[in-house]
Amino acid sequence: MIVGTRDPFGFDRLHYHPRSGAAASGIRAVLRASAQPAGEPDAAAIAGYLSGERLVGRTVLRDVRAVPPGHALIRSPQGLAVQPAPARPQHADLETVLRASLQRALDSGKRVALALSGGLDSALLLALLRELGAQRHVTSYILVTDMPDYCERDAALELAGRMQANVKLVRMNEADFVAALPRTTHAVEEPMFNLHPVAKLLLAEAMAADGVEVAVTGDGADQVLRRDQSANYLPLCHALFDAASVDLHPPFVDDAVVAHLTGIAPDPDKQCLRDLGARLNLPDRLVHGPKRGRLAPAMDLATLLDRDRARVLADTLGLAAPTLQTDQERVLWTTLSLILDHFDQFDHSDRLDAPLDAAHRPT
Repeated sequence: MIVGTRDPFGFDRLHYHPRSGAAASGIRAVLRASAQPAGEPDAAAIAGYLSGERLVGRTVLRDVRAVPPGHALIRSPQGLAVQPAPARPQHADLETVLRASLQRALDSGKRVALALSGGLDSALLLALLRELGAQRHVTSYILVTDMPDYCERDAALELAGRMQANVKLVRMNEADFVAALPRTTHAVEEPMFNLHPVAKLLLAEAMAADGVEVAVTGDGADQVLRRDQSANYLPLCHALFDAASVDLHPPFVDDAVVAHLTGIAPDPDKQCLRDLGARLNLPDRLVHGPKRGRLAPAMDLATLLDRDRARVLADTLGLAAPTLQTDQERVLWTTLSLILDHFDQFDHSDRLDAPLDAAHRPT
């Protein structure tokens, strides 16, 4: 019996507890369903997160596994097993399948908003919403940080003005990012090397506070066109919007869009999107300009990073003591400590109090 299938680029998370047979989206949900403690950390998997060489199918906990992207979880009398679930490319018209995905969100009967960054991917979606006549009642949310090289307010506002879209500015500063890091880490359930995912949670929480139920974003275009199945970003985005109780709807990981894009040659420069952008009269800087990476700048984590604790934790896991000299290392060890503390608290309280989700009872 197929318990679940994970999409080719890992947008939907799927974890399982081999010994109990429980399966669910997140690690904490699996532990609840299994009625088992968190158990021991997986030192080898953690070393992979810290080095950037993630171990496929492993998590920070030894007793909980992750189904890799493009695989199915199968239940048999012998227990749970993972097997490939090959994708089926199917040629289509890119604009047509993107419009259809947006139309499904609009037809959901829920309040829909767009996360607008000022980059090509979300600009394309805004242009298509304009073609559908929806750019004014689907509010474009723009995160404003005023951080050097990490604020796209001006570019996003220029796009919104060009397309006569309604806009909501969400103003956040470094203190907001640092304060949200524990919530972010608890939601994604894995160490992070940069605070950029925190922006997703802050935007999702702002949308939720306004009553938004569905968030359209440009997430996934890079991963699908590069054939990047590392699943080190897309599932984090999904988990963070879930944590804010907002449905994440990224058209670029829609089944029909993925089937089309995987049926053409890999396109890391996103020429197919640039061509569509030219037809939709997007600004020249988006159609012909270089792609810009988006990582958050270094922030002061002194309120969250216990340096002595990090070194003790490294010793306990049999890992080299961290120097904590780089921002990446500080973020990794801060988020790792937050996660393991979170699961330790689960062992002492949450597991005992939470009712077992009938949908995920072991069978």
